[in-house]
Amino acid sequence: MVRIKVMRMSSLIYFVVITVLAVAVCFLSWRLLSGNPVRFHSAAEQEEQSPPAESGEDKGNSIYKAMLNAGFSALAAGDRGSDNFFSTLWYRISRGGIRDPRTILNYSMPYLGKESDLPDNTFHTPDTPDNAVEVSSALPDGNADKSSKPVSADSVDSEEGGSSDVSEEARIIIDQIKVDPQPLVLPGQGPKIMIYHSHTRESFQQDPSDPYKEASSEAFRTNDLSHSVVKVGEALAQRLTERGIAVLHDTTNHEAAGYNSSYAQSLKTLKAQKAAHSSLQMFIDLHRNGYNTKSKAKADQEVVTINGERVAKVMVVIGTGEGTVGGFREKPKWKENASLAIKLTNKVNELYPGLAKEVLYKRGRYNQHISTNSILIEVGSNLTTLAEADRSSKYLAEAISQIIE
Repeated sequence: MVRIKVMRMSSLIYFVVITVLAVAVCFLSWRLLSGNPVRFHSAAEQEEQSPPAESGEDKGNSIYKAMLNAGFSALAAGDRGSDNFFSTLWYRISRGGIRDPRTILNYSMPYLGKESDLPDNTFHTPDTPDNAVEVSSALPDGNADKSSKPVSADSVDSEEGGSSDVSEEARIIIDQIKVDPQPLVLPGQGPKIMIYHSHTRESFQQDPSDPYKEASSEAFRTNDLSHSVVKVGEALAQRLTERGIAVLHDTTNHEAAGYNSSYAQSLKTLKAQKAAHSSLQMFIDLHRNGYNTKSKAKADQEVVTINGERVAKVMVVIGTGEGTVGGFREKPKWKENASLAIKLTNKVNELYPGLAKEVLYKRGRYNQHISTNSILIEVGSNLTTLAEADRSSKYLAEAISQIIE
């Protein structure tokens, strides 16, 4: 009898163990299929975690997801809907489930979380702010390096870098853009053109005859607005006014909160000025280009000679709003902006051959969704002087005056 009881007890333990293992296998398998793997945290870690709805971790997740969506097209999938058993099971059966590489990636990299509902060929994520990812590759954040040693020019990437090259689809559209030969009509009373500077502190090559103080640890940037790109904007505004065109020149420092937030800050200025002046119909974000020493660009290649003087070349930049990381809920009507850019570039070169480079198209938005007459103009570069850029403003003003009525 004792032997029989021992056998029954062993069988019971065996049954319990098998049951527990079966339940564990089912549970873990279900968590794997649902893309929500088990995470183990110590009590201390759990206490340190922020509420999931507002945590910085979740905000970071959206950045990781956007980066990985760009590199792995398989990640850009739609929302699964509700997470109940039947809806998720149907999703797995109908969408491929375990064969989807996202399942494996989600399990091994849990920061991916759940995929966003992304249309084809877009990089937007719900957590991406409307002004997301307009960060130029030109310089690090203005507050990033506080060392006393100035940043080497080698660390200044060219604005013309290929990393922001537009898609092939956009290239095809660009080749088909037709420019209206008629002058642009800007009716009404009050200022018609707004000139502003997202990168207010951009400065030029040092001129021994007119030196300036560079910002601490930032090459080719200055807090002295009389030697920055703002001075060129002032000259352009004055010369347009002399030609009978009412201009509003906004000199707000949009880099005060940091270089990487400059476009977000200038967008606030744009909206405020547009609300205050309903007559504004053209918006020019005035910059200067930036090169590093590896770009092979030379100072003499950045100027043309007009009337015996060295004049800095100009270039119009158009953002398609495609985005590189993240995306934009409100995209620019970039084809209309491109038409204006091409018209202006053609007129500049018609009047002063070689003064204008070809229009540069990039994936950013550059706040050009604010209007269909919104452009970014780079006057000179860190290889040209302020005097050379100032001379450009005279010829640029003449070209602008001839394409508007």
